[in-house]
Amino acid sequence: LEIGRGIQYWATGLEGFLPVDQLALGEAGTLPPPTRITIPAIELDAAIKELEIYDLGDSRQYETPKMVVGHIPESANPGESGNGWLFGHLQSPFKDEGAVFQDLPKIPEIMRTGEPVYIVVGSPGGTYLYEVYRTDVVPKDDFRMYETGDASLTLVTCVPAWTYDYRLL
Repeated sequence: LEIGRGIQYWATGLEGFLPVDQLALGEAGTLPPPTRITIPAIELDAAIKELEIYDLGDSRQYETPKMVVGHIPESANPGESGNGWLFGHLQSPFKDEGAVFQDLPKIPEIMRTGEPVYIVVGSPGGTYLYEVYRTDVVPKDDFRMYETGDASLTLVTCVPAWTYDYRLL
């Protein structure tokens, strides 16, 4: 789910948020990392953890987030210019990995009804409101992380259930 391009806020019932001045955004790596995500439309409220990188000898990979949403540390933090990347399981065959993004596939259908979908991301530096403006599904072999010039987030989970051949963005 791609979130937040040109962040604007409407009367959402989520009072207290102000538009982010694009000129006042922090540079990447200058603000605290995210610690919590809330998506009211799907009743998600979860912790966010910075993912570690494991050295596998001939390659490296990020740790698998377990029961939490994982943030790629090299990606933008809330309030910074750039794209922050958040990963979570749709479901997992391993009991200790959880299913934090089990309802993420409901968001494209909610958006088709015309209802806006908001995401609140908290960090020690503040709380930020984003609006989902696009979703996409890509084959796992075509998935690549990319950068944006504005303050945005991309949430990622594997789809469909128990197959994991695609990534919902």
